[in-house]
Order: sequence, then C-alpha cells, then structure tokens
Amino acid sequence: MSGPDTVNTAGPHSFVGVQAGEVWNSDIYVVGPDDPPEREYELGVKYLECGVPDKARDHIERALNRGYDSSRVRFHLVLALLSKRSYRDLDRRNLETLKALSGRLIPDTEGAGEEAWHEALRVVLMLVACVDGSDADPDTVVDRLQALPNPQRDLALRHLGLVLTGSMKQAIWKKYQETAKRDRTSNDRTERAWIYFQPEPAPARARRPRPPSTGGWDVFGAVLLAGGVLFLFFSLLRSALGHGSMAALLACLVTLVLLPAAGWHIALWDHKRRRVIAALKDQSPRASQRTLPDNGFTERVESTFEHYFGKYTPVSEKRADWLETTKGIRRAQSREVARIYRETGVRPGQVNWLIRFLVRDVQQRRNAGLPLRPEEIHRVAKATKARCQALCALSALGIGFVIVAAFQHAPVVTVGCVSALVFLSRFAIPLWLGIYSERRRFREETREHMDILAARKAEYERWKDFLDRNRPTETEMEKWLEADKTLILHEAMSYHRLAWHEVITHAFLPTPDRPCKNAKMKGGPLRYSKYVIRIFLITNEGVREASAELDFERASWLLSERDNYRFDALSSVQVEMSSRYNYTLNITLTNGPTKSTIVSETPTLVGTDIARPKEEDQNETTKINLEAAGFPHTLRVLEGIAAEGKPWFDRQ
Repeated sequence: MSGPDTVNTAGPHSFVGVQAGEVWNSDIYVVGPDDPPEREYELGVKYLECGVPDKARDHIERALNRGYDSSRVRFHLVLALLSKRSYRDLDRRNLETLKALSGRLIPDTEGAGEEAWHEALRVVLMLVACVDGSDADPDTVVDRLQALPNPQRDLALRHLGLVLTGSMKQAIWKKYQETAKRDRTSNDRTERAWIYFQPEPAPARARRPRPPSTGGWDVFGAVLLAGGVLFLFFSLLRSALGHGSMAALLACLVTLVLLPAAGWHIALWDHKRRRVIAALKDQSPRASQRTLPDNGFTERVESTFEHYFGKYTPVSEKRADWLETTKGIRRAQSREVARIYRETGVRPGQVNWLIRFLVRDVQQRRNAGLPLRPEEIHRVAKATKARCQALCALSALGIGFVIVAAFQHAPVVTVGCVSALVFLSRFAIPLWLGIYSERRRFREETREHMDILAARKAEYERWKDFLDRNRPTETEMEKWLEADKTLILHEAMSYHRLAWHEVITHAFLPTPDRPCKNAKMKGGPLRYSKYVIRIFLITNEGVREASAELDFERASWLLSERDNYRFDALSSVQVEMSSRYNYTLNITLTNGPTKSTIVSETPTLVGTDIARPKEEDQNETTKINLEAAGFPHTLRVLEGIAAEGKPWFDRQ
C-alpha cells in the first residue's frame, strides 16, 4: 500500500466512488451503555442482515460475554465470523472463537424453539470442519444443511457463500439460484427500491404575504389630504346650491350618489392592475436574477421545475409550446421555493415533492380551463369595467353641472375651489388608491397563504406517509443486492463454462456506477441506485474476471466486460490511500493498462453546507462501506495472486 501522500486520481478504466447523498437518521444501529445484552444481540443481528459482519460480530460477542447465551446467539456469531469471508480469511482469533464454540456444543436445554438453532449451529460447525480438513463427510453435511428448516437454512446459505467451495458448493448451487431468483424481485422491489433513495421531504412552507407598503404616516397624510378635498368639494356644492335652480340641486344629488360608487370601481380596477404588475414582475427574468442567491440551490430548483413541467405536459399541449407558455410561471414558482428553502440544511432534492405538487396543480388548472397568466387571473370583469366607465361618465357630467352652477353664483370662489381641488386630488387620489390596494392585497394574500399552506401540508403528509410505509428496510436492500450478485455470478460462470469444482475461490467488488443516486441509514453502509459488479473467479489455470452494470432500482444488469489472465500476468495489486478514508484499488497486468477502482472516499453531502462528520464517524463509515462491499476478502485474494501466484493457493 502506498502512503497518505499518494494522490488519488481516476483515469481510463476507473470507477468513481463514494458520496453520501441522503443519510437517514434511525435508531436501528444505536445501543446505549445501559441497554440490556438482548439489545446488543439484536443490533448485531441487524448488522449481519445488512451485510456488515464485523460490526455484527462485535455486538454479538459483547452480548455473549454479558451472559446472553443460547444456540441462536452462537449460530449468529458463527455466521458473523464467516459472512463475506472464505476460510482462508479467518485469523487466529476467529479460529479460536470457532474452536471455543465447538467445545460448547452441548445438548440443548434452553427451551422450546431452540432445537432448530442448535441443529443449525452443529451443521455449520461441521461444514467448517469439512473445509479445514477435519474428519467430516461433505456429502452428509450438505444433506443436513439442505434439511435445515427456514430461516436457519436460508441464513446459512446466504452467509456461507465464500466458505462453501468445490463439490459442496456444486451440490447446493441450484438452491442458491432458486433463492436468488425468488429474492431478486420479492416484496415489490421494482416498485419500492427507488423509494430508498428519496430524500426526507422538507416540511411544507409557503411564502408569507408581504406587509402593506403603506404605513401610518401615509394614512395620516391621506386623511389630511382627504379632509382638504372634502372641504373644497362641499364648498363647491354649497356654491352650486346657492344658485337656487332645480338643475343645480339635481346635479349635486347625482354627484353625491354616483361619485363614491365610481371611486370604489376605480379603486377595484386599480387594485387588479397592481396585482397583475406585481405578478409579472415576479415572473420577469431580471427579478429572478436580482433577488436569488447564486449558490447552486437555485439552479437545481429551476432545472427540477423545468424537468417536471416537461414531464407533466397536458394532453392537449405540445411539450415545447407548454414550456414556452409556462416560462413565467416557472420563474415565479422556482423563485418562491428558492427563497423559502434556501437556508442551510435544506437540499434541492428535499423540495422535489413540493415542485411536483406545484407543477401538477398548474397542469390540472390548464386541463380544467382555469386561467394561468396573471392578466387572466386578476382580470377585471367586463361588467365591472362597463359600470365603472358609466359611473365615471355620469359623475363627470354631474360635476360639470355643479361647477357651472357654482361659477354662476360665485365665480371667484369656484375658480379657487376647483384649482385647489385639482391640486390636492393629484396627491390624494394616488395615495388613497395605494393604501386601499395594499390593504386589500394583504388581506387577499393572507387568505391565499392559509389555503396554499394547508394544501401543501396535506401533500407533505401524504408524501411522507407514502415514503415511510414503502421505504425498503436495510435487510431488504441487502437481500436484493445479494440476489443480484448471485445471479450475476451464475451468468459469469455460465459464460466462462465453469463448474464449482473448477473454482478455487471467488470474490466480488461492487462499486457505484456514476452518475447514480445514493443513500444510507445512519450507521449503515452506503447503497447505490447503480453498481458496477466486478467478479473474480480463481481457477487452477488463472483468473476469470467479469463486470456487470447493475441497475439496482430496475433489478436488471448487463455483463459489460470480460477478461482472462494467467497468475503470472497479474504483476501488481496496489491500494492507494490519499487519506485514511480514500482507497483506490489499482490492478496492473503485464500486458495491459492499470485498472483503477475507487472503493472508498470521504463521505460528503451533495448540495448542502452541513458541517463534515466527526473524524471518528468518517473512519467508522469507511470501515462499514469497505466491509459491506467485501473489499477485505477481494483484496486478500488479489494480493496473494500478485505476490505468489498459484503457490499461494496451494500453500493456503
């Protein structure tokens, strides 16, 4: 191995490694110092089910040392020692533990239900005796293994895949295949696997209405101006009534009745116009560029909006036309989502549920024939426009008669009142229109905010409940991956026309196939939506290598690369360590390029500013990921071949 100063690079024939996209908080990997030994044992079993046997062994041994002893506990401890290892991988401590467990095989007196576990433990230890050369009949052991009831038989078969070799593996290989075919699509895998990689949804939020832009001083000024306008207006009416004619009286009455109605219609029309202008401003490109931070979050949100708008295109629309029609809506909605979720800790993927909800709502409104553009949503009805125009015309006519009558009675006063009235109205009318519009807008947006937030909360609860009910467990994810690896192994052996008695040992090296989604339970191994599964089959003549591209969500794969080389063709196997967390496996052949595989990197969260995990947490995560990938066994096999070739296996 090279030292920490080695630079980690990836060139041709390289596989890019690890980034933690989603980390689920869960207590399934947590045990407290005051917890009983049963909890230690349960946690060890959980780690074993999830493909991390070393952690499983530590917890089960602690439970056993604290007095929690039974055939079931010892059976799981043996599986933890042997899982993802061949017999050659066992060190002296492991062998001593197996020997101690063999010496404790006493007739079971632990109560009903333990007989099957006791028999399973005996069979597994007899199988180990066959492998290490002790006096045991392999055919008898295999028969007893296949005769075990479930779940003991399936557990033994699943975790002893590397221990069983030669004729023993050949005798039960068909059972392995049947189990893998059954497990591969069990529990609605193709309908549920994608849910594991879905991020925890961010809680529902909605943009709060902007407070009215007009304050107390605006109202105070408007009241003063209104007082002046009313004083001048009533002075003008008094002068007109002084004329003493019936026409003047009628004009004053018409003006007093129609002018307030006309003013209300004008205020409503102006309010609608202001709402349209504000909405169009939100949809303008310049507004989005000016108000949103350039931190990557906004770009991801905008691209997600565009993706879902293209996906949820109404049947009556063409995709290109629909995207062009909704361009402004996309800008406004992406701006809103970015503004309310851009704080540290919320990643773009966590708001995808809200984006889908908003896009579906726009699609449903279009399908229902409801308006989408701001000028359509806040459009003033034709009847309202007609009434406003008629009221304004009649009011203007009435004011004209009032001015004429007042001028005939008191021309100087009338000219002064009209001049002052025009001057004050120039400031009073816009100010009152603004105050009215802002107050009404705030009330409308407050009601809209409550309705929108209630709808989003309902969608959030629905989506979260769907994820919680259907998210695969760690056990299911590991079972599906093991089934895929078994069937890929079968396909590789069929291609190379190999039988198990010709295979000395084999090794897997699963790595992520970038770009792909990834997620993990806190304390568990990383899972990927796409893998490159590399298989090494060691025979008496050399090494057969095969690679398969696995789409984990769809449960499908394709053998993409095959290679064969003699033992002496493998010139070196090197692990580069650019840090204690970053591992790159380099395999060099005498007549070919170096194949580099990044098997571990420092875990990072994509698209977030969350602080890095503690150093001990990173180190623990790296160990779990390497162990779950079966890297220690694969590395030991390849290093043995590179160092000694075929004699290494003969000596082992």
